[in-house]
Amino acid sequence: MMDGAKTIGVISPGEMGTVIASLLRSRGARVVTTLGGRGERTANRCRDAGLILLDSIESVVRESNVVISLVPPDAAGIVAARYTELARLAPPGAIFVDANSINPESVAALAEKFQAAGVGFVDASINGLAKNLTNGGTLFLSGDRADEIAQLFGDAMRVKILGAETGLASAMKMLLGGISKGICALFMELAIVAQRNGLLAEMLEASASIYPGVSALTDRMIPTYAHHAARRAVEMSELKSMTQAAGVEPCMVDAVQRLHEQLAAVSFDAMATDLTVATLIEQLADPLVILSPRR
Repeated sequence: MMDGAKTIGVISPGEMGTVIASLLRSRGARVVTTLGGRGERTANRCRDAGLILLDSIESVVRESNVVISLVPPDAAGIVAARYTELARLAPPGAIFVDANSINPESVAALAEKFQAAGVGFVDASINGLAKNLTNGGTLFLSGDRADEIAQLFGDAMRVKILGAETGLASAMKMLLGGISKGICALFMELAIVAQRNGLLAEMLEASASIYPGVSALTDRMIPTYAHHAARRAVEMSELKSMTQAAGVEPCMVDAVQRLHEQLAAVSFDAMATDLTVATLIEQLADPLVILSPRR
């Protein structure tokens, strides 16, 4: 059990990472990170959030009672492996928190490596967008030291401990993320059809009136696809693996994954930064952009 002031390491300091860092700082924690080749924009965001910039991951491991990994799914294993290589540098009783969108089997494999390295391991997942984290997000935790991580956050955001079994938090992330991505995928596909039939405005108005909950979700999430489509496609791949491991044929999951992969192939760079559902769909509905039938 950790006592006294804590130093928390955040890897890596993207949009979600800096929000998490700010929440922990509001609870009195000292938060450190390393940029690892990230640009000046990220450096400025870290400084604005009050993070202390260290020169290497070695320094982060050495100074941190807790390290929280918040990286794209395909980098989760790399970060975990690097930490276990450096585990001898960590303070006594250190905890590694994997808060990445990876499937439960992958999380269980990571947990074994941390156990062998003598480092505490907590499985975590964050449900919600970074900008809405304090009023609409939930941090799910599992593992035998989950209560210590919950105490770090206190009432800064909603926290739910799912149990001592590693993988439960990651499974919940996969399930909830699959619901939101599935709804958005179906909505976007049908909205593109509506746009090509001259009915987009009418469809959006009717949906908001008849299905307000669906519209609230799509209004919140769809505009963010310009920046997060590629990551969400990888997350759907992780969900497909989890579905298959449960002995379920991933019919719907597979379809949602394929649509996300198409979205990930779109170049959104030239698109406006203040996208709405309507403006994003209008651009996606261009026949030259996306969603041509398979041949």
